[in-house]
Amino acid sequence: YFSFLPQPPLALSYSIIAILFVVFFSFHIIWWLYFKRKGVGIKGVRAANWIDLLGSGTVIILDPFSIPPTIVLIVIAVIGNGIQHGLRNFIIVSGNALFVSLVAVPMHYYLSGQWPSYPFYFLCIFLLVCLHYIYFLVRGIEHLKSHAEELARKDELTGLLNRRAFLSAAGYLLSLYKRTKLPLVFVFADLDGFKAVNDELGHAMGDKVLQQFAVFAKESFRKTDITSRFGGDEFVFLLANSFREDAENVMKRLTHQFVEWARKNKIQVGLSWGIEAVDAENGEAPTLEEIMKKADEALYAAKRRRKAAAQ
Repeated sequence: YFSFLPQPPLALSYSIIAILFVVFFSFHIIWWLYFKRKGVGIKGVRAANWIDLLGSGTVIILDPFSIPPTIVLIVIAVIGNGIQHGLRNFIIVSGNALFVSLVAVPMHYYLSGQWPSYPFYFLCIFLLVCLHYIYFLVRGIEHLKSHAEELARKDELTGLLNRRAFLSAAGYLLSLYKRTKLPLVFVFADLDGFKAVNDELGHAMGDKVLQQFAVFAKESFRKTDITSRFGGDEFVFLLANSFREDAENVMKRLTHQFVEWARKNKIQVGLSWGIEAVDAENGEAPTLEEIMKKADEALYAAKRRRKAAAQ
């Protein structure tokens, strides 16, 4: 850009400007390679934002035109970093961009020895309107992204976590257990007689039963516990920093509440459940597959006892 201008830049020689460009682009290449290998935290993102803005500010200062077209670089830096790193970062970068602009633009006009003309003020207003419009676009994108992530994690019918979200959370808590020995309890639950409800009363009633059970489950468990619909009429719950007795007490209350509701609504449906605890007394932490298998076996053992008692 500077090499082909019809007039020299306001400050610095072409060789120094070339060195600055090489340093600027080298930094971005190295940063990109580092990011691909090890990732980067919020401080790294903030540092990269400042490099972009300071580079843009330097170019504005050096631009010899009375209305520096390079001022658009500030807007590009705000838009790029905002879309890439989210709305909060967009707001922070916008504030930093305003600060850089208030320093760079006066320096540009001081070196040029002239006052900014009317079209320059119009350009600034236009760019501010563009940023304001982009802010609402980024906010809309953030909202859609959050909504999509929520839908990807939640079961549409019950509002509980779905199978994939549960497995992800359970895997994380198991890795946490290996470091902290935080006691965990897995509960497998299954609705007894649910197939008959679907066959005799219809799927609409079946959906109502599932939804009502989910309501009782949300009320029974703590916000720190994980409640999920594993599939069909199967539910899995994970209690963190709890023991088997705690889970048994919760499940007894939940069973009583659900069965009473079903009885009042003349629906022949019950609840069976199995528990598998993971605590320091068990020694080495089992794998998630082993825990799920044991909890599932406990569930079907409870179903067999229930059938035997009914006979």
